[in-house]
Amino acid sequence: MSPLQFPLKDHLRDPVDEAAIHRMALAIDGRVQGRGRRRALPLVPVGAVAAVGVFLFVSSHLHRDPGPLVLADGQEIVAMNAAKAGSELNLSDGSRIWLSPDARFEPLESSGSRFSAIVAHGNADFDVRPGGPRHWTIECGLASVEVVGTAFTCERGSGKLRIAVRRGVVLVRGELVPDRVRRLSAGETLELTEDVSSTSPVAPPSTPRGDQPALSGDMPAAAANHERMKAQVGAGKSWRELARRGLHREAFAALGSDGLRREAERLGVVDLLALADVARLSGRPAEAVVPLERILSEFASDAQAPLAAFALGRLELDSLGRARAAASAFRRALDLGIPSGLREDVVARLVEACARSGDFVAARQVADAYQREFPSGRHARAIQGWLQR
Repeated sequence: MSPLQFPLKDHLRDPVDEAAIHRMALAIDGRVQGRGRRRALPLVPVGAVAAVGVFLFVSSHLHRDPGPLVLADGQEIVAMNAAKAGSELNLSDGSRIWLSPDARFEPLESSGSRFSAIVAHGNADFDVRPGGPRHWTIECGLASVEVVGTAFTCERGSGKLRIAVRRGVVLVRGELVPDRVRRLSAGETLELTEDVSSTSPVAPPSTPRGDQPALSGDMPAAAANHERMKAQVGAGKSWRELARRGLHREAFAALGSDGLRREAERLGVVDLLALADVARLSGRPAEAVVPLERILSEFASDAQAPLAAFALGRLELDSLGRARAAASAFRRALDLGIPSGLREDVVARLVEACARSGDFVAARQVADAYQREFPSGRHARAIQGWLQR
């Protein structure tokens, strides 16, 4: 189906002239009997009928679930290495992604409200359609970038990352980001460089030759490689060093679930936030809850506690689908004094969490508070959509 073109009035045409419509109405009227009297049918202008039809059509499209984000031709977005001349991805919502020749792009999640992906290496330029229904998160190794509608570039190199915003606003989060979060507006850039002075790369596991077993005994090659990697990690790298290099899966493997929980019982705020990132970015969101909850229970007076509460709320809502728990975390972030640059985002997400939990009374109350505090807020359209579900 071809998209609607605006303004609509320039593309609407009456299929029949008014005289023909009038003759048709008289013919119908002649066949209708009502208590022995003819009842004249009101003459409705064709333009009004067409306008009502267009209104109903547009309304149905505005309120339906847009479904997962796909390519403009309807195909699924899949992991890919860019072509030698670079690759351009045109998406179904009007957004566009351009990949440099050496880039690799891997989608993580695509739904009616969320889209997340990884720029594994190389450069990627994003032009995200403003006012779209989805919240975008792009993982770039040393940091993650959160957007709603903007245009920005992610340039990822070995131990380096550069984020440049051309339009709109993004939030950049990561351990190397000052205060762990930075808001970038149009014309601003952020460059991050990994400190490798105290680290050295982990040697990849050696490949067994021919049919010779990797280790003695009957251990399969995959298990042997895993054990060899664990031995190398234990001998050289700590989970902190691996996490700092963006190797979150390897960091979690070095810890394990039990190790993460043990570490969470004794570490301070900075390391607890790093532990949460390791669990979240390695695909284990439930494990990330543990260190964040400890920050809120034992370090509530720390300046990072509001950010931990915000992160917990997003985790509960976006990854675990626990809307009531998310609403509680977002309220905690506000109570603890979330930085002013993030307050609008937290209030908006609280509206979403309340609506998704079915508490529309609370959702409308928070929405009214949002309108008073942010009369020209950038989340106003999304909030109206959440309240109408």
